[in-house]
Formats: sequence, C-alpha cells, structure tokens
Amino acid sequence: MSQTADVVVVGGGIIGCAVVHALAQQLPRSTRIVLIDRGPIAGATSGSSMGHLMVTPDTPQDYAFSRTSVRLWNELAERVGGFHFQATGALYLADCDEDLELIPVLHEQFRDNGDRCEILDEQRLREIEPGLAPDVPGALFYPGDGVVLPMLACGAMLREARQWNESIEVRAECAVTGFERAGGRITGVATARGRIATPLVVNATGVWAPELAEMAGQPRLPIYPRAGNLAITAHHVSPIRTQLLEISYLRFAHGAAKVDPAGTDDPGGHAVNMQPQSHGGCLIGSTRQFRGMDRTLNRELLHRSLARAQRYAPALKNVPIVRTWVGLRPYAEGGLPFIGPWPHLDGLWIAAGHEGLGISLAPITGLLIAQQIAGVAPAVDPTPYQPARIGA
Repeated sequence: MSQTADVVVVGGGIIGCAVVHALAQQLPRSTRIVLIDRGPIAGATSGSSMGHLMVTPDTPQDYAFSRTSVRLWNELAERVGGFHFQATGALYLADCDEDLELIPVLHEQFRDNGDRCEILDEQRLREIEPGLAPDVPGALFYPGDGVVLPMLACGAMLREARQWNESIEVRAECAVTGFERAGGRITGVATARGRIATPLVVNATGVWAPELAEMAGQPRLPIYPRAGNLAITAHHVSPIRTQLLEISYLRFAHGAAKVDPAGTDDPGGHAVNMQPQSHGGCLIGSTRQFRGMDRTLNRELLHRSLARAQRYAPALKNVPIVRTWVGLRPYAEGGLPFIGPWPHLDGLWIAAGHEGLGISLAPITGLLIAQQIAGVAPAVDPTPYQPARIGA
C-alpha cells in the first residue's frame, strides 16, 4: 500500500501526540497528517511515566518555556478534559540546612518571573498538607503545578486534533523500516504497512530517536535512556493530597548529567517526587540511572526512594504498594531537548530528548514544531532547543 502525506510524525507517545495536536491547529484543515508508532499509542515511555506538570523558574527562558506549556495543559483540560487533570500545586520540602538555603532562592526565582509562591510556616504547611511528618523543617508551595494521566492525555490530544482536521490518520503497530531521500531531502517513509510519500517527517520517538536518525542516514542523536524506578499504592489510600518534592530534586533532576550518559556504570540517585492520583492512590518516584535500555527494577534504589517518601509522609509505611516498574527517560546531551529542523537533511524534524520533563513540556514542544513548520512567530524563543547545536 502506498500513500501520500504532508507530514508524518513518528512516535505515538505524548510528544508525538502533542506535535499532531499542534499541527492540526496551526496548519490548514486539509493537511494530511499521519502518526505512526511501532507499538500502541502511549505504550512505551509515556505509559510508564509520572504525570507531573512542572514549572521550572531557573531562568526566564526556562520559565517561559515550562509555564507556557503548563498553561496549554490547563486550557486543554478546560476544553476537552478526560485525562484526570488535577491542579494540585507542588510542595517543595526541605530536610536539612542545605535544603533550607534553596527555599528563598526558589522563591525569588518565581517572584522574578512575576509568579506567586509561598514560603510556609508550620501552621500553613499543615493546612495545605496535613499528611506530612511533623518535623519537616521548611517548605515552599507553588500553586501552578499539576498532575495528569499521560496515556489518557495522548487520547485527548488526538481526539481534539481530529475535530480540527479530519484528515489525520493514526497507525499504531506500524514500524518504520526505512526512509527515502532525494537531493538531500526526505521524500518518503517505508513502514511495515507500506510506503508513505512525504516531504516532512518529525522524529518524536524519545529514547529510540537515535535509532530513527540512523535509519535516515544521519548520525546518532546524542539522546540516552535514563532509567527511573516507580511505585504506586492501592487506590483510595494516599496520605497526601498535594504533589510533594524534595527541594533537592531541583539539583538532582535538571540540567546536564554529571556522569557519562553513554556508560552503564552509573550508580544512580534519587530524590522524592510523590503525586496524588485521581483514583486516590499515590505514585512515588523518582530515581535516575544511566544503564542503556535495561528496564530491570533496581530494588536498592527503589527502596531508598520509598524510605525517603515515608520520611515525609509516614502513613505510607502502612499503605500497600501494588505495582513497581521502570521507565526510560530520553536524556539529551546538555540537558535540553531537541526541538526543530535537522540541518543536514531537509524535511527531517526532531522533537525528542526531554528526559523527565516530557509530560510537562509536550504541548509547548508540539506548538514550537508546528509554528516553525507553519512559518509563524513562535510562542517561545526556540533557539536553545535547535538540533543545529549538535556538534557546534
């Protein structure tokens, strides 16, 4: 079977679905868009991740990028819903003097960006989160964060995209087997279900993005899998109602890695992130470890993470854990995702490498890709995320 498309998006996770969603909004209704994935939609990283919607105020660029994306999530929830959006806010918790020093820094960062947050005294902390241990020495509350269920969010994006553009086609269980090129540009995609002639391909395949780049005759992208161990409790037993993060999570989870991401000898680390779920359970992370594509549970790291969670929410000691698993985050060299055109092959675009912020940043990623393809002014400066920085 042969087909023609104006754009082919490869990768049916949250990033690929967000790209399709934004393309449907930014391009004419007649645009033929095909989304393909070698497995089920949201069946890989997006189906094994936490659903934290996180605003990061480290720099004005980081803030604009993440805050715009979380705003787009809020707007999608108001228009479409159906993905268990919760405006939980986030409590950043301190546990030592070094942590306490970070609280006024984070407070100033949010305030410098014109946003609001609150350094909490003991009484206010108990009002917001009565399930906390009584000896937490300090905390900051930021009301702008939230939680979603990523798998359902992928479906919500595709449903609305099809309302805007009936020409969208979704092909799950359809592996890419190669690419066609002519004169230094993309001309088509070969799949297990036939050829698709197209001038534009968006590589949104996360930890598999390097493999797909090689299929197109390009060098491997510097994106590396970073394993995370997760646990979830039974329904209706969560002792918390707010999203909880150790404030040291900011040092641990963001920016460039301090170990070789291509190696397999990373001992890993952890900083607690706990999320109340819409069914009344509690999702507990977060560990990080470079070890290739290995998805074996690291029980030592997970147990350390659970112990930290119990330190902040002691009632978790008596709550049953019903499932544990491992997800693979796509870490991009340098700590920033790649979002934009690949400069060495016309028609090839990259939207990958978000590491642990893929859910948060999916809507703005899709929008930046769509706006650049449509030739309209981008909502946020896309310069820091351009794939052209590779090897520069």
